Amino acid sequence: MSQTGYLDTEGPAPTVPGEDHAAAAEAPADAPTEAAPSGPLARIEVLDRDGRVRHALSVAAWPVAIGRAIDNDIVLDDPHVAPYHAVIEAGRGGSPRLRVLPGRNGMRWGRRRLPAGGEPVALDDPGTDAARASAAVAAVAAAAGTGAVELTAGLTRLRLRRAGDALEPERDLATTRSDHAGTLVLALLLWLWVLAGHAISLDPGSKASDWLPPLVGAPLALGAWCLLWALASKIFQHRFEFWPHVAVAVRGVLAVEVTSFALVWLSGLSGWPGFARLVTGATAAIGVVTLWAHARLVLPQQRRALAYAATAAYVAGAAILLALNQQRQERWFAELYAHTLPPPSLMWQRAVPRDAFVLRAERLRPVLDKSVAEAAAEQKEKGDDADEE
Repeated sequence: MSQTGYLDTEGPAPTVPGEDHAAAAEAPADAPTEAAPSGPLARIEVLDRDGRVRHALSVAAWPVAIGRAIDNDIVLDDPHVAPYHAVIEAGRGGSPRLRVLPGRNGMRWGRRRLPAGGEPVALDDPGTDAARASAAVAAVAAAAGTGAVELTAGLTRLRLRRAGDALEPERDLATTRSDHAGTLVLALLLWLWVLAGHAISLDPGSKASDWLPPLVGAPLALGAWCLLWALASKIFQHRFEFWPHVAVAVRGVLAVEVTSFALVWLSGLSGWPGFARLVTGATAAIGVVTLWAHARLVLPQQRRALAYAATAAYVAGAAILLALNQQRQERWFAELYAHTLPPPSLMWQRAVPRDAFVLRAERLRPVLDKSVAEAAAEQKEKGDDADEE
């Protein structure tokens, strides 16, 4: 197989796959050889869809050839990769640079596209001036929180880690006894909170079976919810993370309950309905954040994409809810209603005199008359339709 060389005036002479083998065959037996480096220069990792290392190559000397042909240093089983796709070689100062060989698809360096057959690109350290001037600095610095370089050939992700790159700090184990104890305490508080709310809402003389939903149903529903997320973690992360999902769910539900209670009581104590109108939006936001936390445990490599998706879902849901309220009730927010009110002695506002209250109530008569007329017209229309059928 014939190989085509590339003329370059910067750095060491470039190479393509096959050149090193030909040079070794032509060199005399007694030619002096350079001392091998004391340790690996870099490590090139092939990542799967979840960001896990599928296989890796320890680099002791440049260049490193990448492609589908079997005489490459890194052989990729990807139909979108050329037989000889790219070469990572030594540039100025010995730092690696990427040469994308002629082909169809080129490569990507972070978010920057590198065309096939283009000029070589120096994969400088993120702290150098050359890298700051590059459009791919943000992507390079964001790769796993270190100075690793992320490349994409076809549909295959590669990661170049150099000897001097900083490593991500060691992570704490998510499953410890102290975490379990804290989660169980919060779960017990949530359970007691649900039981107290259920006791307040029950009528006198209720049956004993009315206590089954909060006593048994709520814990079972929470456990089933976390079990499903744990199975998703098992599929994508190969770890059955049940307790981390329990911690997320318990904190999310408890935050929803406390926020809803606090806003309703603030509205009742202050007499300002704005707090009560925030209940739906605030609890929905907590719910979206809880779902995002669950999904982040399942797909930790897609945190940013999941955050964008959760934000878009919340904005779209809020817009749809406001539009439905305006269409059905001619108001942006749902009608206010609270089944529990704080004691009058705790209210911040003073009691309104009887005459002032009657005057304010009289102002509601036109609104109530309009509602009654609309309801009667709607009922009459439904009755006429039923008679025609």
